[in-house]
Amino acid sequence: MLEKEFRNEDPSGKIIAFMLLIVSLIGGGAFAVKLGLQGIPPLKMALFRCILGVIFVGGVGFYYGMSMRMRFEELRRLLLIAALYALHTITLNIGTQHTTAARSTIFFSLYPLFAVLSGHFWIPNDRLTLTKTFGIITAFSGVFLAIMPNLQGDSVTGYLIGDLIVILSACSLGLRITLTKVFVQDIYPYRLLVWLLALNIPCFYVLSHIFEREQPVEWTLASSTGLIYQGRVIQL
Repeated sequence: MLEKEFRNEDPSGKIIAFMLLIVSLIGGGAFAVKLGLQGIPPLKMALFRCILGVIFVGGVGFYYGMSMRMRFEELRRLLLIAALYALHTITLNIGTQHTTAARSTIFFSLYPLFAVLSGHFWIPNDRLTLTKTFGIITAFSGVFLAIMPNLQGDSVTGYLIGDLIVILSACSLGLRITLTKVFVQDIYPYRLLVWLLALNIPCFYVLSHIFEREQPVEWTLASSTGLIYQGRVIQL
C-alpha cells in the first residue's frame, strides 16, 4: 500500500453520467470485437487496434498542443500498465472468439467490480465498506441471473472456456485501472494512452507473426466496423 495522497472525491452528477456513458461504450466493445473477429484474427486485431488508437489519440493530443514525450522515470510504470493492457486485450479477443457476444459483454462488465476489489488493497482511503460490499454482491448476483437461462444444455461446456478467459480480461482491466491511478497520476492522459498503445505494437506484431502467420485478414464491412469502433470510439 502506498502512502501517497490520492484524490478520491465523491463524484458529481455530471461525472456519474459521463462514467455511465463510458461504461456503455466499453460494453459495446465486446460486440465490436465479435464483429472484427469475423475477418481478423485476434492478435492481428489487437495490433490494428493499437495502431488506430495511436493515430487517433496522438492526433487529438497534437491538435491541442500536448507533449507526447515520455520521461525516462515513467518508462517502468508505463511498461507495467502496457503489460496489463496486452493481457486484457488478448484475453478479451480470444475469449470472445470462443463465446457469444452477449455472454462476453456480460462477463466483461465485471471489470468495475475487480477495480473496486483491487482498489481496496492498493489505494488509501478507498477501502471496501458495507455498502460497497453489498453492491458487489448485488452486481455478481445480477450477472448470474442474466446468464442463468443459458446455463443449460451443451452450450455451457462449449462456452465455458471463452467465458473464463473473458472474466480474466475483466480482472486484468480492473487491476490496470487501479494501478493507473496509483502509478501514473502525474502522466497526462493522452500521453499515457499513446505510449500504452505504442509499447504494445511490437508485442502484438511479434505474437501475431508467430501464432497467426497462416491466418489471413479479410477486410469485410463487419470486421472493419468492429475494428474502427475499438480503435477510435473505445480508445478515445
